[in-house]
Parts: sequence; C-alpha cells; structure tokens
Amino acid sequence: MHQKNSISQSEIDNFDDKLGLAEAAIIGGDEHFFNNISDLLSDSEMAFIGYRRAQLENNFEIAQAKLKQCVEASRSSSLRDHEIEARARMEWGLLRYTQGQKEEAGVDLRWAMERLKAISEGSVQHGLSILNMASWHVSRNESMMALALLSQINRLGPHKIEIIASSRLQISKLLFELGDFVSSQRHAWVAFEGFSESGMIDEAIEASLIWIDLSLNDVTIDAPKMNHLVENSSPRDLGDDSKCSCHPDDMMATINWCFENWQGDNSGVDRPDLIVLLEAERCLGISNFHDKFRNDDVIEDKEVITLLGC
Repeated sequence: MHQKNSISQSEIDNFDDKLGLAEAAIIGGDEHFFNNISDLLSDSEMAFIGYRRAQLENNFEIAQAKLKQCVEASRSSSLRDHEIEARARMEWGLLRYTQGQKEEAGVDLRWAMERLKAISEGSVQHGLSILNMASWHVSRNESMMALALLSQINRLGPHKIEIIASSRLQISKLLFELGDFVSSQRHAWVAFEGFSESGMIDEAIEASLIWIDLSLNDVTIDAPKMNHLVENSSPRDLGDDSKCSCHPDDMMATINWCFENWQGDNSGVDRPDLIVLLEAERCLGISNFHDKFRNDDVIEDKEVITLLGC
C-alpha cells in the first residue's frame, strides 16, 4: 500500500504495529522505507528484522543467532517486551522444525502459544501460534489434539476472519480424514466464506473445492442453505454416517464465484480440481468452465478431456 500511496510520517507515528510495517518493508524489498522507520524500533525488534532478512536469504545460522539476540534483548530491556519474546520463540520453533528438531520445536511453539494467549488473546499472533501448534500435532498424527486446539478459535471472534478461516480449513481437512464428511463440509463452507471475504483467493478456491466435492452427490432443493446449517450447528459424534447434501443455490453461487476468480494454470496430467468443477457444472446444467477449458490447449488430464468431449 505504501508503494502505491505513501504513508505519511504522522500515520507511521500513530501506527501501533511498527514492527509489522518494518517486516512488510523488508519482505517487499523497500529498504528506503525501512530506513525511514528503523529508528522507531527497539533493539529486540531490530534483531527480529535481522532474523527476517536471514530467513528470506535461507541462512539458518544467522536466522537462529538473530532470534537468540531478539529474545535476550526483549528480556534485558527496562520494560520487558513479552510479545516480541513470544513471537521470536514461535519463529524459533518453526525454524527448528525445518531442521528436524521436532521435539524442541514443539516446546517453543507451545511456550509461544501459551504466552500469547496470556498477553494478547485473540490477536493475529495468538491465532497464528494456535495454527502452528495444531500443524505440529498433525505432523505427529495427533489429529484429535489438533482439533482440540483449533476449536479454541471461535467462529464469532475475537480472532481475525483470516485466522478463523484458516482454522476452519484445517478442521475441514482433519474431519474429512476422520470420516465426518458433514462436519467437514460445514467447516469448508465457513473457510470459503472467510477467505473470499478477506480477498485470499487461492485459499478460498481450495476451501470451495473441498466443499463442492463433498456436496456434489446430493444437490437438492430440499437441502437447507449452508448459512442456516452453520448458524444452527451442534456437536456431532465421529462415525455419524449422515450424508452431505446441498441446496442448488449454494452450489450455483460457489461455482460462479470460482469461475469469476479462477486464475490457475490448467496444465498437469492429474487435475481432480478441474474434474470437480466440470462435474458440478454438469449437475447444475451450466457450462462456463466447460467453455473456458475447451479453449485451453494446455489441459492434459485425460478424464478432463473426456468430460469436455474433446
């Protein structure tokens, strides 16, 4: 945003998350803007920026050293900065995980999550810490632990909608693996709505494809609308073999949204996503994707080509 419309000095001075501004400048390659605001950062925040630089350069040794420096600086200041310490510990956990130090990573991720809950519950960083801790459990095949953590992110807040949507996408995938398809369908819908509202197009596409795939077998006018199901949902027992169904209005709205926002490359010999979209359109009696894909000569998936009648 700054590169399109310069942020004034007064806006910078009044901006609460100056570290976030600095990170955005570094990630965006805007060294001039970073130099203008670097004097507003503490020693621990400057060390954190040093970590972010090293991370972008894939330099593990410097990244680790900068995180250690950040933690030490956050503890040595006259006013201890608990939040930057927790953020550094979370990043340290992620860094350790990439190096195969999975147990140590779990310790850091949990410490950061518990600290952030205590000092800034509902913040973006707290939400990210829950998502990271849940992913750590998933990597250890501890799906129920991951679900328990993700359920702490309430659909109604106080977490940001992007965090809520991310948690619902993870929950949908986990419930799908556990065989609870109706609940997986519902959570995929919440994720789709949250991501699309936030402009997170790729994530919204992913969530919508899961929802469409689960909903295709029974598209009926007798099915309740998804928003009604979400608002009136109640806990379900694992193993409940209720079948997914959906109202054609929901399916039509989702397919139309996907068509309007589809930017992906359609090449590749295994494209179940394209198949799902074509089958959904066939179910509804429309042909937007069909017409679009017929004119795309990069399509390679044989089943897609068969569905297109090419």
